[in-house]
Amino acid sequence: MTLTRRALLVGLALACAAACDRPAAPQGPVARAELGVFFGGQVQERQEIPFTLDRNRQTQGFRLTFHQPLARPAEIRWEIDRPGPRGRGRAVELGESQARVGMTVLDRELAMKPGDPLGSWKIRVFVDGEVALDRSVVIYDAAARKREPVLGKQSGK
Repeated sequence: MTLTRRALLVGLALACAAACDRPAAPQGPVARAELGVFFGGQVQERQEIPFTLDRNRQTQGFRLTFHQPLARPAEIRWEIDRPGPRGRGRAVELGESQARVGMTVLDRELAMKPGDPLGSWKIRVFVDGEVALDRSVVIYDAAARKREPVLGKQSGK
């Protein structure tokens, strides 16, 4: 092997190694996607969210933060996959919106409705057809949890 060819191969190997160490370029316009309870201008990301219909007490949803102000409108779609009626199967609710030019943040409230089931809900959010958020949360009855006995506690003491 000639010196020139060896130098070329070493140079290519070093370039590949340097490229592998660099973080991947961000895909799509979304820098951060959060799901949880809106509180004090922030999103408290949670694994579990109490079921409530009172929007004055709690609002929940997702927030998309874009890398930079949008140069063109972005199509936003979401799917909420949750237990079906009376515990039979699953039901999927679809929604869509559009992020306008110049937006840096998009908040979308996911309001709970009477009759919505408790249990594991999976939320997927797509921006221009690409998955930006794919998370599961447990929706639970806070009043029922308060009535449950705490393990390790003795009653009457």
